[in-house]
Amino acid sequence: MSSGQTLAQMNLTCMWLAAILYGRVETLLGIVDVEHFCRNQLLLCATSFQLVMSTAHVILMFIQAMIAFTNTTIAATPDGANLYYAATGNYIFLAGQLIYIVNVNLSKIWRLYVIWNQNFKVCILPLIMWVAHCGMHHLLVAASSCEHDFHSYCFCCCHLASIFSYTFRVLSLSGWSLEMILNVTVTAGIVYRIWQTGQQTAALTSGGSFRYKGTIIMIVESGALIAACTCVIFCLWAAGNIAGLVGSNIAVQVTVSLQFLSIYKHDD
Repeated sequence: MSSGQTLAQMNLTCMWLAAILYGRVETLLGIVDVEHFCRNQLLLCATSFQLVMSTAHVILMFIQAMIAFTNTTIAATPDGANLYYAATGNYIFLAGQLIYIVNVNLSKIWRLYVIWNQNFKVCILPLIMWVAHCGMHHLLVAASSCEHDFHSYCFCCCHLASIFSYTFRVLSLSGWSLEMILNVTVTAGIVYRIWQTGQQTAALTSGGSFRYKGTIIMIVESGALIAACTCVIFCLWAAGNIAGLVGSNIAVQVTVSLQFLSIYKHDD
């Protein structure tokens, strides 16, 4: 591996960074206006859901590390921790990937739905893309789980494939391509709606000034950071660097952190 770290060491590093970002989320939650949450039920439900997903993801990472380094069967197997992290049939790995897909992508579509006055029509295309992404994920798991047999490692009772397999790599890159397109599409839809509302408001006021420039900049910044995060993951994995795949664990916490940071800026 080009980074000089083993797969298990990379996961430990990502777990440490994800825990730091999770702490940042908790800090932001402590300083935002609680009354603002209570007044807006949609905001309360959305942020609560993202916080639960973020917490679950951190817990899964710790459980995965505990199994990888303390399970007696894995410990007795040569290079057992690396093989455990590399197994795509690892149910904790699959749960973490599911949280990534739901928390990173579905939350964007929800924001688009709210900003367009709960108009479901504008969400049809992004939802189709999201379903396609989910289908890609399920196809990835189904295809890769039949590719190899690591039956000698009894810590998993099913046939496991490695994340280094060609099928896994191609399908995961396809999924991240869809994710980047989805992010750009949804961000553009949100920005356009805010711009449209600002133009209508400016036409009704005496000064004719545009009031939502700061909001648009904040939305674009958030979308750009998430897109940049996905792009880095994609480029690393496309170049054959396993750090790209492992880095998706950090992307979950980055997304939630940006959500709470946006709320904090709005309160200011």
